[in-house]
Amino acid sequence: MPTHVVYGDTFLAARRVARIRDDGGAGDLMDSNRQRIAAGQAPPAAVLAMCNSLPFLEPIRLIEIEGALATQEPASGGRAGAGSRPRGGRRAASGGGWTELAAAVPQLPDSTLLIFVDGAITERNPLLRALSAHATVHRETAPAGRDLDRWIKGAAASKGASITPPGIRAIAEMVGSDLWALDRELEKLSLYAAGREITESDVTALVPYAQETNIFAAVDAIVDGQGGDALRLLTQLMHEGKEPLYLTAMIERQLRLMSLARDLSDRGVPAGDMGRRMGVNSDFVVRKTQGQARRRSLSDISRMYQRVLKSDQDIKTGRLEPGIALELLVADLAAMR
Repeated sequence: MPTHVVYGDTFLAARRVARIRDDGGAGDLMDSNRQRIAAGQAPPAAVLAMCNSLPFLEPIRLIEIEGALATQEPASGGRAGAGSRPRGGRRAASGGGWTELAAAVPQLPDSTLLIFVDGAITERNPLLRALSAHATVHRETAPAGRDLDRWIKGAAASKGASITPPGIRAIAEMVGSDLWALDRELEKLSLYAAGREITESDVTALVPYAQETNIFAAVDAIVDGQGGDALRLLTQLMHEGKEPLYLTAMIERQLRLMSLARDLSDRGVPAGDMGRRMGVNSDFVVRKTQGQARRRSLSDISRMYQRVLKSDQDIKTGRLEPGIALELLVADLAAMR
């Protein structure tokens, strides 16, 4: 059986691995003939012994190894989301035995289907290079731009639904290229639409990112010193059932993200790395937050954040009625310069 290396976007990688299993006839094996191993759970020598073992009462033995390539990432070229070091805090010395396993791939039994699975890694990864000589390599890159629009349309169709172009643009703007989140939201939207086309209004009503847009608009108004506009937006949210304490918490969260974005920007962190460092998957949220952070200094944002914490304390200790506390908070924040 061929050996495969699958890396990149984790959603697409998982789909690719499922197809490889099915194409190789390994979709429904007994547990004794399938092993799924995290790189840190078994030494490469033990994994090689498994790969050399013949299957029991079936023609195929499936071995999936997760995270081995990440352990070999060059120290100066970190892996997105995981840095350049494996779990445990140290990089494996001299390949940690994984390059020896890669060299042994041509001698593995024909009955062994071996799959290395990983997230985003650099092209200069030594284990990737070693495996490329003996394995089929699948690099899975998340779509962007028009390719992402086509992916959304196809994903909706796979769930028995269709989605309008404005609906596609709305969900792409709000969720970004997080395919796991997009898949979940499209599943929810397809059930909600129940046979009709998914529209932009459906996206706005159901997708959580869309429900944050008024919070962004309110914080925009606060940052620009437009307290009246901010209060009008927040009052609208209260009429929709949002509690003042919840709205205060949302303002606090956005100011915290602004503080992170401003600090990262001041330290020269690349724009493409901002979302991961902020703990945010949505490109929409990252872009909005970066724009807000650019309009205030880090010290301004810090003072605003402290004022929100005081308002939260006033509400929780009963010093102020929640609605009044929120009105005073918005006025004070908008006046800060």
